[in-house]
This record gives sequence, structure tokens and C-alpha cells, in this order.
Amino acid sequence: MNTRKISMIFAIIGIILVIILMITATYAYFSLEIVGEGSNISMTTFNKNVQITYIDTSNVSLTNAYTGESISKTFTVENTGDVVIYYDIKLNDLVNNFANPDDLVFTLSGSNGGAYIKRTTMPVSNPIIASSIKLEPGIKHSYVMGITFLKTDEDQSDNMNKTFSANINISSSSKYNPSREIYGNGTLGSKIVENASSELNIDYATIDGEGTYYTNDAINGETIYFYRGTKALNNNVLFAGNCFKIVRTTIDGGIRLAYNGKASNGVCSDTDTAILDTTTKYNNNSNFNAYVGYMYGSADSSTYSDEHNNANASVIKTALDNWFVTNISDYSSYLEDSIYCNNRKTSKFVLNSVTYGFDGFSNKNTGYISYKNNNIDMKPTYNCVNVKDRLSVKNGNGVSVLSNSVGLLTSDELTFAGFSKSTSNTTNYLYTSSAYWTMSPAYYNGSKAYNYIANGAKLGVLAVDSESGIRPVITLKKDTKIISGDGSLSTPYKVTD
Repeated sequence: MNTRKISMIFAIIGIILVIILMITATYAYFSLEIVGEGSNISMTTFNKNVQITYIDTSNVSLTNAYTGESISKTFTVENTGDVVIYYDIKLNDLVNNFANPDDLVFTLSGSNGGAYIKRTTMPVSNPIIASSIKLEPGIKHSYVMGITFLKTDEDQSDNMNKTFSANINISSSSKYNPSREIYGNGTLGSKIVENASSELNIDYATIDGEGTYYTNDAINGETIYFYRGTKALNNNVLFAGNCFKIVRTTIDGGIRLAYNGKASNGVCSDTDTAILDTTTKYNNNSNFNAYVGYMYGSADSSTYSDEHNNANASVIKTALDNWFVTNISDYSSYLEDSIYCNNRKTSKFVLNSVTYGFDGFSNKNTGYISYKNNNIDMKPTYNCVNVKDRLSVKNGNGVSVLSNSVGLLTSDELTFAGFSKSTSNTTNYLYTSSAYWTMSPAYYNGSKAYNYIANGAKLGVLAVDSESGIRPVITLKKDTKIISGDGSLSTPYKVTD
């Protein structure tokens, strides 16, 4: 064999080796982004250490939908890197022309600490369904998303042959980054989230459940951590000389507290001192829809918008402002400017053979969504849908109409905590023998406006011009540190000197 032939052989071998190396390198690069088997796998990525797998495609749609129709979509999000990431789940290119959006619902169930949303109304415009989801290194979140056009006992002809379509998109969360956890070491928030589990197995028709849980059924799909269960929970806080119960976190990471009476030598107790006054009306009148409002517009208006403008303070808002100025204002630097939800979104349902509709103005029979959530569907939510119902001092996610960052519990918060419409629960951590107001409307029945109350051991409704108790709610900032204590009644978490 001559020298030229030998050189050619080595050259060919060299070319083959280069090609093999290129193929190997290319596969190694793309294997970070493309996994799965079969022709029905589609992939995308927003980070080289994140694998996102859609079974079939990322598109979900119902075209010319009929009642009872349901579809399902499966996808996974995996962190192949060595640092924590946070991501959002969005519905891009969203089209939803359902005349009654309440008829189109979805569920989202993620494994291994992924997002979880029980059955909730499909959004019409806001594309974010779950956000700030924490994904540890080496962990995969497997999701099943179900979408259903509900079949109800009502006339649904206006929703027939409508269309829903969107593309599921996973993107990096703009709120958190790998170098910064939501709650730092030694904070009150870190105690709340450390042993939390998904609400997946909670049946809200019962009073079962004990501990801390999380859900993404909230404004912008944020993760909310909440307490549910008995007075044995270590969720007691000493703040500004007062005792409080930790209820939940907020979309801004704040810590929502419910007043639980004055402290005695640094010790808290579960007594009826949690109620400031048992003889306060929510509003002086109840004869129009406006008066379900914590703030309200022009009673007996011809439009929903005019009826529910945030122009006038309710009786109970004035009482809460007075309490805040006297007892809490000196400690306002510890408080988050939080959203307090006066959920006036209307909803159609039938109660005692009477139909409650969507109107929401004057003396029209009207149903409000909290009643449907907590008395009919038994599926509470932290999602305050109408922006004008998100009352705050100046929080950008709501409307700036409050003078002080104080409010009341909602009926949904009570249901999350373990209250029920029908089962007495005297052991619940928010129970008192005296009834107290929430800021959640229930319905207007043609003559009176009714709001929810914590009726001793269970949920109830009361005409807003009746008398009941006041239980203030405030929100601590997410960086609030624990000075001492273990959260028990005898040794509550102390957060101020």
C-alpha cells in the first residue's frame, strides 16, 4: 500500500471521527431539550436546564363546544440543572368567547410539589393560570390539565357552539430567581411553608384536614399557603400587644392575620375576645344590591358599574378604620399594603326555587360568586376576579381606595380554614361562639342584601343591616422576622419588641 493510499485512509477515518463527534455533541446539546418517545411529543424550553414536554402539542381547544364536553392535556416540566428555578404557566393566544364564562372550567394537577388548581372558571383575558412555581434541581413536575364545558340545570343555549383555544406556555417567573427564596431564614413565612402539602386531597364539603396546605387558585395563579384545622395549630402571633391567628399567605408573600384578642403577659388564649363588637351593622341599609359592598356606589342604579363603585364607606369599614388608627397604626411599617377582597362578581344559581342572576344592580335578584363557591360547589378560591373588588391602599394588583390596610376575612378564607355551610366545627382555629362578619356578598333576594358571616361553628348569611361581630384582619410583610416563640398559644411567635 503506497503512502498516498495510507494518507487517504487516515483522512477518511479522521472525517468519520469528526462526524461522529459532531453527531454526539449535537445529541448531547439537544438531549437537554428534547426527550420522549413517539410522534406525539413536542418540546420547548426557556432555560437550558429546563425540559418541557407536551404530549401531542401545547394547544388546547374546544371548538363549537357542547355541554358536557371535556378534554385533557398532559405535559411535564423538569429541572435538569443544579439550582432552584421558578416558572409560570400561561395560556398564550387565549380565545374564550363563552357568553357565560362560569360554564367553562379547568383543573390543573401537578406532581412532586407542582401547581394545583381545583375546578375553577377558565380565564377570559388574563393568560396566567399558575405562577412562581418552585422547581428543585432534579425534580420533574408532571401535569394533567382538564377542561370541561359544564352541563347544568339552567338554560345554556347562549353558550352553545362557542370556542375556547389557547397554547400552554411555560416561562421563567419574573418574580423570583434562583438566588432568592420567597422567605428568608428566620422569617414567619418560612415557618408556614416548610411542611406544606397540596390541597389535592381536601374535601371542602367536610371539616377534615390539619396543617398547612398550598393552592394556586389565586390572583395571577400565585401560590398561596394556608392553615386548616384545629386550635392545636401553632399559628399564633403576638403583634402590637395583640394576639392574631395566621390564616394564609398573600399573592405578594405577605402573612394574613386574623385578630384574636389582647395578649396577657405575652400569652394568647382562644376566647371570645377575638370579637371587638357583636352589635355592628355591615351597612345601615339592605334594600339594594349596593349594600353588599365594603365600599359601594349609587344604590338603585341602572347599571352594575354605578351600583358597585367604590365611592362610599360601609358602616363596618368605618369601625375597622377607627380600630386600626387606635391600635395598629404605630406599627404600620411592619404591614404589607395588601388586597382585601370584596368579591362582588355575580353568578347565576337557583336557591329554594328562586333564580339568582347576573344583574347586580338596583333590586334585581342577584347571586354572588362566593355563595356559589362555598354553598353550592364547595370549592373556595383566593382568586378575586374583579379588579375593582381588590381593595387596597395602593397595591398595583387592585384599586387604591382604602385609607388603612385592614379588612375582614372572606367566606372563602373560612372554608379553606375548615368552616362548612352545614357541619358545626367548634374546634376550628377561627371559631368563636359569637358570630362575626366577613366581607363576602352572598346574594340579593329582591328585598334584602345578604353577606356571609362566621355563624359560630359554621358559615351563615345575614342581612347586611343586621347586627353581628367585627374581627379585623391585617397583613404582615413577607420579610417579618420571628424574635421568639413557637407559635403555640402559650408561646406565640413574637415579631415586634
